[in-house]
Amino acid sequence: MYQTRNNKEKLWLFIKIFLPILIYQFANYSASFIDTMMTGQYSTMDLAGVSMATSLWNPLFSFLTGIVSALVPIIAQYLGQGEESKIRQEFHQFVYLALGLTAILLLLVYLFAVPALARFDLDEAVFQVGRQYLYYISIGILPLLLFSVCRSFFDALGLTRLSMYLMLLLVPFNSLFNYLLIYGKMGLPALGGAGAGLGTALAYWAVLLVIILVMCKNKTISSYQIWRWSPIALSLLKEGLKIGLPIGLQVFAEVAIFAVVGLYMAKFSAQIIAAHQSAMNFATLLYAFPASVSSALAIVIAYEVGAKRPQDVKAYSRLGRLVALGFAGLTLTFLYFFRSKVAYLYGNDAEFIRLTSHFLSFALMFQLADAFTAPIQGILRGYKDTTVPFILGLVAYWSMTFPVAFLLERFFQMGPEAYWIGLISGIFVCGIALRLRMQKIASIQ
Repeated sequence: MYQTRNNKEKLWLFIKIFLPILIYQFANYSASFIDTMMTGQYSTMDLAGVSMATSLWNPLFSFLTGIVSALVPIIAQYLGQGEESKIRQEFHQFVYLALGLTAILLLLVYLFAVPALARFDLDEAVFQVGRQYLYYISIGILPLLLFSVCRSFFDALGLTRLSMYLMLLLVPFNSLFNYLLIYGKMGLPALGGAGAGLGTALAYWAVLLVIILVMCKNKTISSYQIWRWSPIALSLLKEGLKIGLPIGLQVFAEVAIFAVVGLYMAKFSAQIIAAHQSAMNFATLLYAFPASVSSALAIVIAYEVGAKRPQDVKAYSRLGRLVALGFAGLTLTFLYFFRSKVAYLYGNDAEFIRLTSHFLSFALMFQLADAFTAPIQGILRGYKDTTVPFILGLVAYWSMTFPVAFLLERFFQMGPEAYWIGLISGIFVCGIALRLRMQKIASIQ
């Protein structure tokens, strides 16, 4: 990170930070994309089971990875203030935090997620796939959280390209393990959808081992002496949780909305469940664009806030929102013309293709809604303003999505489409509320 003097330099620095994060995000979302695509090619029934399982899994792990992402603005502000000596201890506190959160997530999976899955009126085959998927993917909780801490550490230091390269390793690892375990290759049993969970967990462990090796060799990282362990500092843990919990809860509130919608699909046929999951999965993959803008904005805004340069903060805020809207135009155009071809990635049954393509038409509006909302979230995180945005997001998502969906389903007989429209409404209302909050914070600064 460094100070920029004009808009051209700002754009160049922003792109240098944004592009590696974008590739990282694509690699990150690819785990779910590969799981869904390969499982869909195996069988629609297995895809329905994985869909129900991920509807329970995604909110839980997103909540905890959201918490540890608080390391980014904390370290970025230390750098802006010239207090590099505090970075090592802060990193260690988040490693300790990840260990504790791993235990919590394991308990949630075994005591909440699996019993909750049994309460839905699912076909026995769908339930068994979902249950086994949850058991297998929980093996990867620890490496997933430790990688999230390391990634936040790298990004805050401006080493976003390193995060990108490491995350890209997940794609071949995940593809290989999934191929072997879903289809039963090289003498291994064919586990179907459950094999996608085990394959992803093993891929997380493989990537973590590579990360440890890189951290031992990288000179920039070594300069912070991260292998000289610091004791647990309750005051720093408390500060990290104060910033991270609202982020985690905000992410949880967002992801849980999508998850609950996925669970509501259980009342429809297995084919509708699978088509909904496939369309939502691809829409999530495209979310990598606004999510990357949001992450890049959190870094540059935090740096400029720490350096007390309010005009640069405003310039980056405008720049980031324009970049997000530009990418939204590209992804919207792509979906409009190629949504039928996208559906074939997940299966080849004619009715499944029709349903998936139909649901993808609703994902067009997702692109605009996410491009409007996600950059503002990143700006507010750069200010370390997380509690109020969490409350605003919680109220906006939950007060809009389901009332709109239930009204459309009850009075207009819209079926599963009602839930897509409800989600889009919730995202837009959240964006409007966060924009008002951003304007207030900027005026105070």
